[in-house]
Amino acid sequence: MRTLILMAPTHQLSTPIRTITFDWGDTLVANYGMPYGFVHQRALHQLTLDLQASGALLPPDWEASCAQQLHTLWVESAQPDLNPEQREFDYDALITSWLDAVNCQRGRPEIDAAVATYAATITDTICPFLGVLETLRGLKDLGLRIGVLSHVPWPGWACRAWWQRKGWAPYVDFYSLSSDVGFIKPHPAHYQHALDQAGCAAAEILHVGDHPERDVVGGKAFGFQCALKVTQGIYEDSALLRSEPHIAIAHVQELLELFRAEPQLLAQP
Repeated sequence: MRTLILMAPTHQLSTPIRTITFDWGDTLVANYGMPYGFVHQRALHQLTLDLQASGALLPPDWEASCAQQLHTLWVESAQPDLNPEQREFDYDALITSWLDAVNCQRGRPEIDAAVATYAATITDTICPFLGVLETLRGLKDLGLRIGVLSHVPWPGWACRAWWQRKGWAPYVDFYSLSSDVGFIKPHPAHYQHALDQAGCAAAEILHVGDHPERDVVGGKAFGFQCALKVTQGIYEDSALLRSEPHIAIAHVQELLELFRAEPQLLAQP
């Protein structure tokens, strides 16, 4: 039986907050356990059919070769022992290389449409948690700036399109995605990219995420205040406790409730 995680029931926020940055997967959407391999396989197959419909002549092994390249890069980038420099792979360049190899250059309407369909399919693998839209709207109404600070290999344009489709984009002031930055949290370059857009001091940022190392330990090391969105069953309970967040939450809606109840935690304009 798993032990019950006992964290401090009250927050330890020391500086009023001006900006909140959110991790994406397992913080705002269901990520862990989602059928990534299956959905990527489905998306690649549809891309194959769409390219063939446009008149492209594809080698018999084109689809399988693309899948293998993607799998290798995806796995290697996510494992610290295989990626000690914490670099993100360039998914967009990978897609371009697939297309160029079969003379399907981007910029042609039918090719761009096929790529857009592929991107929408893979990004829709993740499922939004209930209450996130209302939370984002409520936090914006309180005057907070909202950013997305997330480790995500999908092309940045594809991620932003997902936020548009879900109706969340109007509440986001900036995006700091590893696919745009080229590095993965907790690499300082990823946090610096977010800080450069936040418009405030690092201590005035509350970063919210589920990963004890990338989100909490890494964020605190860069001077952010950090909220751990507790997700049991993914990380060791001991790692969650060792991260020592400024606040631990079960759902992001708790942050909206906190700031409404304690407005002194909000930085003045």
